Amino acid sequence: MLRRFYFYLTLCFSFLVVVQNLAAQTTNSTTSSNRLQVVYVIQGNTILTYNVDPQTLYPTQVGSLTLNNTGVAYYGLYSSPNDHFIYLIAYNTNLSKHLSVYRTDASGAPQAPSTQGMSFNNFYGMEFDPRANFAYAVFGSPTGLYNTEYHIRRYLVNPTNGNLTSAVSEAKYVLPGNPSGEYCDLATAGFNPAATTLYDEVLCSSHDGISGTYYERSVNTTTGALGPDVQVYGWSNGTQGFESIQFVANHMFDFVMTNNYQPSPNSVNVYPIVPNTKTRLIHCTGAMLEACGSATGVAHPSGNYAFMAISGDTTQIDRVELAAHKIVDTGNYIPYQFAKFSPDGSLVYGNLNLSGGDFYIEIYGFNVTTSGVTPGGAIYVPSGLDPWIVAERY
Repeated sequence: MLRRFYFYLTLCFSFLVVVQNLAAQTTNSTTSSNRLQVVYVIQGNTILTYNVDPQTLYPTQVGSLTLNNTGVAYYGLYSSPNDHFIYLIAYNTNLSKHLSVYRTDASGAPQAPSTQGMSFNNFYGMEFDPRANFAYAVFGSPTGLYNTEYHIRRYLVNPTNGNLTSAVSEAKYVLPGNPSGEYCDLATAGFNPAATTLYDEVLCSSHDGISGTYYERSVNTTTGALGPDVQVYGWSNGTQGFESIQFVANHMFDFVMTNNYQPSPNSVNVYPIVPNTKTRLIHCTGAMLEACGSATGVAHPSGNYAFMAISGDTTQIDRVELAAHKIVDTGNYIPYQFAKFSPDGSLVYGNLNLSGGDFYIEIYGFNVTTSGVTPGGAIYVPSGLDPWIVAERY
């Protein structure tokens, strides 16, 4: 994951795009959610748990778990789709990785002791199927001087304690892995709403530029087994820019970000998800909507909106009108940099960055019918390096 972070940083991908599990249904009201909204923040060696009230939109700290780990450089955190378990990855100073699994209580707060601990060396990322039956983790290890062998391993999720068992390698890619030449990275990219398809992506960087290739694999909903990879889309922009691909609500959103020194503008494209997709349902440039030509964005879980960063601290909410083949400004904004959506899309979290490296997680309610936003509370985070995630418990 660390190499992946630096890969994106090298590409100057400044707008925080979080590809989320978008299989959950989206609420139609700012305050009508039947799921408990949870925020986890890791501060040092402590996991803080917050609940966000769906009426007031204010957070309340409901848990604090101190981790008895030494020699940890940083942590990664994942939640099961129903938030009954959380999965902590410790990235140690000796470059090893360790997985710990914790049950959560009715408020979503993790409870000691952990139910499982195991080595997770060569780990690159993890995805849970929306039914919470299986976990798919990416592992990569060098093979020779210039290649890395990546595997997507499927684990069975124990519904009682959350433990991961019965690992099976479901997919293998042998990719260039020479940091001084061509370097490629594999990651999962979410599921379709029916949880019958898993998407993955291969991103590559070299002296000649950057490229991305995206695949879909069928999912056996009984066994979790994956089918063969089928290419959906690919791009290669040389040194002229980058494309952020998001699979949302049975459509593929393509946010094209060009190099600032190139004359061509940014754009937003929406495609059907079919093998080697080429026919755009929407092609939005600055001529259609100013934000499409000058901003970067992320699709709302409903697929009906794009949240576009029109400045360093302002996010414009735009409506995606598939039938009319256009994207239009709703007139609504978030006065902060976008950070994350709640899984059901009823909440929007923004970042208010402060001068000392600390920041506030700003909370907004979002009405998917009207596009209206309602301001709520905030969570103070003392360090910009502290990881945080959002979840829903049900």
